[in-house]
Amino acid sequence: MRYSFNRLFLVALLLIGTSFHADAQFFKRLFGGEKKTKKVEAAPVKKKPATKPKPAQVVKKKDPDYPETKKKPVYRVDVFAHLYLDELVKDGKPAYKGKLPEKATAGLDFYEGVKLAADTLDHRGYTMNVYVHDVASPNEAPAALITANKLDSTDLIIGAVNTTLVPVLADFAAKKKINFISALSPSDAGVKNNPYFILLQPALQTHCEWIAQAVASKYKNITPVLFTRTSVSVDSSAVAYLNFTDGAVKKVLCNTLPSKEKLQPLFDSTRKNVIVAAILDVSYAENLLAQLHTMFPEYDFEVYGMPSWKGMSALKKADAFPNVAVYITAPYYFDMSTAIGQAIAANYKKDVGGSKPGDMVFRGYETMYWYAYMLYKYGTIFNEKFSDNAAAPFTRFDIKLKKDKNDKVLYQENKHIVLYRYQSSSFIVEQ
Repeated sequence: MRYSFNRLFLVALLLIGTSFHADAQFFKRLFGGEKKTKKVEAAPVKKKPATKPKPAQVVKKKDPDYPETKKKPVYRVDVFAHLYLDELVKDGKPAYKGKLPEKATAGLDFYEGVKLAADTLDHRGYTMNVYVHDVASPNEAPAALITANKLDSTDLIIGAVNTTLVPVLADFAAKKKINFISALSPSDAGVKNNPYFILLQPALQTHCEWIAQAVASKYKNITPVLFTRTSVSVDSSAVAYLNFTDGAVKKVLCNTLPSKEKLQPLFDSTRKNVIVAAILDVSYAENLLAQLHTMFPEYDFEVYGMPSWKGMSALKKADAFPNVAVYITAPYYFDMSTAIGQAIAANYKKDVGGSKPGDMVFRGYETMYWYAYMLYKYGTIFNEKFSDNAAAPFTRFDIKLKKDKNDKVLYQENKHIVLYRYQSSSFIVEQ
């Protein structure tokens, strides 16, 4: 994706317009100041006649045992993202005049989505202080801010950060009993016993379990073929998560690309051939799909791939493998034809210029908007109110408490999955 000078200029303004502390901490307030609230006198309480006390009832302890929520006139939200501003801006001026480094685009897109959501919420009367931290800067690393007590007053943490930064933010959230929303990484990074950690990007296990159930339900009279690799540990994990019973699938080992002679007995030219490919490497998976088309051009294939395939460039090419329908699970579908989708696109273009917004812009917008709504409606502890998802602009998040095999709490995870069907450069969303 290319970015116009407007976007680079926006990055420069971001730095110039930001107030700095002595330690050069980067944060930007996106909302207005605090609203004044009226003091309300409590009405006198009428005394009721004494009654005989009832026997004490045993109340089952909640699992987990959350503290009482706190409602405030103004909430503070801290957002973490990889922005690389030290590289992008030098002496208050853009350091790049062409295409921005790819490593910075996701974080900047997420930031812009957060900013657009902040503008919307501000117009609707929400009063909230939002601070954005560039984790690519040493002074803005979560550990540095925590050590310096810079996050002590936060009410919510949103992190579009990689897996390595998840544990320190999750641990801090648990100690402070505030929520940390991990909006980018699909990995729990080993976090356990932490109901304040919310994995918004479903883990690989969740995707695989969903695929196995969907395939078993849809193809009752077809035995799928399972492509596996024992040479790659994450692919082996995907097979374990799919957890197909013996005889439910026909397995094909694909440590190297399988030959036509090996595949021929598994397929039938007179009906659909269903394949589940537990292959996360996108390039290798693309070679497998191309091979199916080349070896069996007259056969009809339906292939269920891994969530990593969403970035497969061949899916946009009409002539790549036209006889192969590719199904990919994803946690999001952002419909730009809706009123809110069009509004986000228009405001993005006005602020940044250039092409239409990418998924990370919508993800930043939706994450900021929905959780701001949850804070204002329920206070700082909204963990048992996740079913109230109607305010989320696009996604009906399905946040569930995840437990281990011993019924011990691990964390909260979004279980919402949508299914994309790609064929001949176009796609539809089936669920």
